Amino acid sequence: MYVVKLNYVNYLSISLQTQSHLIIITLIFILVKAVFQNSQILRKKFSLHYFLLIEHTFIMRLTNFFTYLLSFFFFALPMCGCRKMYYGAQNSMQENSSSTLESPDYAETESSPNSPPAPILPAENTPFWNMDDVDVSRISPTRKLIAFSFDDAPSRTLENIIAVYAAFNESNPDCPAYATVFCNSGRFDAQTPHLLTTCLAMGMELGNHTHSHFDLTTLNEADLLDEINKTDELLYEIDGKTRHLLRAPFGKANDFVEETAPTPLINWTIDTLDWSGVSEDAIYRAVYENRFSGAIVLMHDGYRHTVDALKRLLPDLKADGYQVVSVSQLAKAHGCTLRRGSTYIRARKQN
Repeated sequence: MYVVKLNYVNYLSISLQTQSHLIIITLIFILVKAVFQNSQILRKKFSLHYFLLIEHTFIMRLTNFFTYLLSFFFFALPMCGCRKMYYGAQNSMQENSSSTLESPDYAETESSPNSPPAPILPAENTPFWNMDDVDVSRISPTRKLIAFSFDDAPSRTLENIIAVYAAFNESNPDCPAYATVFCNSGRFDAQTPHLLTTCLAMGMELGNHTHSHFDLTTLNEADLLDEINKTDELLYEIDGKTRHLLRAPFGKANDFVEETAPTPLINWTIDTLDWSGVSEDAIYRAVYENRFSGAIVLMHDGYRHTVDALKRLLPDLKADGYQVVSVSQLAKAHGCTLRRGSTYIRARKQN
């Protein structure tokens, strides 16, 4: 839907055209009315007294209707229109434009003076993932590292996940925990900026999980990039980064998806299957019994058992000599290069 602003001349032109048509129609009906009122010849010739009487009454009522309608357009509507045009003219003078066509996505949303400009996504993507701004200052060089990732954010338990991390980090300043939160921008609502900004403040990484969670292997190039770009653009407003690590929905990516995606793709080593309704203990065991340094763990936002298992995993992994980190922190700390056109399931330490 588009909003069209018309100036006084355009409005007046439309009104006069409409009134001219109504005048012609009304004159025609008045003429027909006169014929039926005064013509006795038709009545005698066809002997259709009853039929003509009905027609006569119908024509009179229809003529009166158009007469009232014409009066409305001549008097009432122009008076309302003048009031509308007065305020419209003021707005037009302020905008220095007499006729504009605007999209509601931009016309109805005023940008804050302090808001960042819209991202200019690079037309040509660099082959390597830039990790210069990835903070590893609080990553212990002596601990084994394991990356936690949460898909389908933001969902109903993201606030709980944040609370678990906040409580753990407050009690363990020597070994803070981090994560990568892969976001579906189709889930964003009014609370999203606050939640994701809190994630950033805690040192977490925001990742791209597409807009609609479609199987990327079924899309053409334009639709695939649209799914990725929509999320990157919304995340840019939160973290200021034009591109984010991509996790394909369902982990499905073929050669075409890898070649088309503007950033490296991240899958996983350990799948908790938390989305399937498994218990807290099953999620805990899936991670703890299969842990190794360099592993990437897949969990999901939206499941209470995931939150409960997380409360146990963070302290137990620390006790076993691990530190939980984000995907980019894991790659940087282990000296692993992430390359566009590739899918990664782990990041083992490079000697």
